[in-house]
Amino acid sequence: MNTIRAALGWPRPRYDDSDQPHFLFIITPPYSGSTALSELLNSSHRTMILEPRAEGQWLVPGLCERDRWSDGKRVDYASVKAVWLRKYQEIKRLTQCVDVVIEKSPPNMMRLEVLASQFRHVSFLANNRDPFANCASILYRRYAPDKLDADTRQAILGQLAQDWVVRSERIHDLIGRLGIPLVTYETFCASPAAVVGKLCLPAGVSQSINLQACVKVKDYAAQPIINQNAHQLARLAHGEVDHISRMLRPHADLLAVFGYHLPG
Repeated sequence: MNTIRAALGWPRPRYDDSDQPHFLFIITPPYSGSTALSELLNSSHRTMILEPRAEGQWLVPGLCERDRWSDGKRVDYASVKAVWLRKYQEIKRLTQCVDVVIEKSPPNMMRLEVLASQFRHVSFLANNRDPFANCASILYRRYAPDKLDADTRQAILGQLAQDWVVRSERIHDLIGRLGIPLVTYETFCASPAAVVGKLCLPAGVSQSINLQACVKVKDYAAQPIINQNAHQLARLAHGEVDHISRMLRPHADLLAVFGYHLPG
């Protein structure tokens, strides 16, 4: 049975159920600055990440399939627990002092409560980013926009704006129901210390985070925390900004929840 389960993408390695860390779940859309945030938090000698992107989904083949954003996705939570705790325990044997795992797989928001219930000690932090910068970032990371015609670019940006709305609604709901503290990419860049102050971690962990640490995000050189929004927004044509605005206009109240507003 274990062989069949593993073959289907849900391995169950052995682990010690009595040895569990504190899981900090960062609830975030993709391309919203969570890599920089997790890199900074991982500057502590008491924190760790499960894989280089701080996204444990990539350690469980069944969890990161194409349907990972589906509400109805069937998840073997025992497999996720086994893989994640086994990884933590392997790293702990080498470092000894680690006791917090930073986990930020974006699709976690689709199944957060059941996922978090697999572990004894958890806390949460919600994150979001300006939708225009988010759309531009995804456009240039996932597509080859310079090779696309204007209509195709607008169609992609329209879908990305809709994705931002759907995921932001999910985050807003989780914040309200679970009392999750909220940060944004913009407030994090302006004051990393203020963000760290919102964390609910074991005693002494927050104080051990290096707020001056340089972070390595995607293909950027390691550098201090820098707000990249202006760089991303400069990549959008005026008509594309207008198009995104039209998609977001019915959701002005949702934008305001996160401190955002439409141009003009």
